[in-house]
Amino acid sequence: FLFGGDNMDMDAVNHWEIEKGNKRGMEGKRLRRAYDTFQSDVLDEVKKVLPDYCRKIFMYGNHSQWIEQYIDKIPELEGFAEIERNLNLKGWEIVPYRQTVKLGKVYFHHGEYTSKYHSGKMSDIFERNIIYCHLHSFQAFTKVTPVDGNAHMAMSMPCACDLNPQYMKDKPSAWVNGFGVFYLLDNGNFNIYPIIASKGHFVFN
Repeated sequence: FLFGGDNMDMDAVNHWEIEKGNKRGMEGKRLRRAYDTFQSDVLDEVKKVLPDYCRKIFMYGNHSQWIEQYIDKIPELEGFAEIERNLNLKGWEIVPYRQTVKLGKVYFHHGEYTSKYHSGKMSDIFERNIIYCHLHSFQAFTKVTPVDGNAHMAMSMPCACDLNPQYMKDKPSAWVNGFGVFYLLDNGNFNIYPIIASKGHFVFN
């Protein structure tokens, strides 16, 4: 089981809004409440359904960096406000932001690029099978080398979040709700199935 990063929005320390001085947009947001809610509503619920032998991976994303940027400005908070200090992540493998984790012949990464054809960009840069989550949208790109016919692919996973958060301000986007189901074979080969949810519903066999 893998959380692909930006597992929390971290909007209580949104540096974009803080730097703009948007006090109205930040009103009522509390980091302590965000941590407690994610623990009770997400982490604890996931723990209930995963078997003990399940490998659990928790990737950090760019939103995870927001708390580090906040601590950079208020260093007195160091050791108190970090994600790992406030969530019970015992039993989870932590993957730092911009690092990858390899499962069989596929790599997982939070994601990096925001261009229109981001999957093609990820494929060109990593030159590996790469799954990422940064763009909150589904997109895939496959590349085959003429040297030996080997192929690799890049795939952007959909998101499990609000499709129109406050900072989007109703602008159109490619965001879709969903998640991915993947299977690994003993030889490292894999199949991955992106699941797109519409209004909270999906079909998967």
